[in-house]
Amino acid sequence: MNEFYGYENLECWRQAKDLAVDIYRLQEDRNFGDDYGLLSDLRQSAMSVASLIAGGRERGGASEFIRYLNKAKSTAALLRTQLIVSRDIGYLAEGDYLDFEDKINRITAMVGGLIKAIRNKRKETSSRAASGAGAGESVSPGKSAHAPKTKGDTQRPGKGAKPKSDVEETKTALQPDVLP
Repeated sequence: MNEFYGYENLECWRQAKDLAVDIYRLQEDRNFGDDYGLLSDLRQSAMSVASLIAGGRERGGASEFIRYLNKAKSTAALLRTQLIVSRDIGYLAEGDYLDFEDKINRITAMVGGLIKAIRNKRKETSSRAASGAGAGESVSPGKSAHAPKTKGDTQRPGKGAKPKSDVEETKTALQPDVLP
């Protein structure tokens, strides 16, 4: 896969991965003592945020990607709740909690922005397709984009050629210009 299109180039994934690393380092903080259950929950949630972004990006379709991004946002809310509890029971200092809170807010804002950009790109692609003049198409002078096709206008795929599928059109909607 072309690395330009990979999840590793998404800023929201990079920051979610860095957050997971920071959460893993909490084990070094003696305030958590022997509470391995809460540490495990924190790790799992933090890893899930980054993993859901990556997994959704690799699915290939815009709808699936959005679904995974929404799951990443809800998992970030779980992580935030676990951090609040950690702070409230004295495992996490207020300053550390605020640092994590800031990181989670930035990640969820980026994920929300990415969702919006993908939806807008899909709408744009859909409206171009509905108008009959998609990207790269032009309407001949004297012909309307909505004019009925004549027998000579009909294009059929050659033997063995497949018409564009929904998946291929969805991939077009995820071109890098919508990715951060």
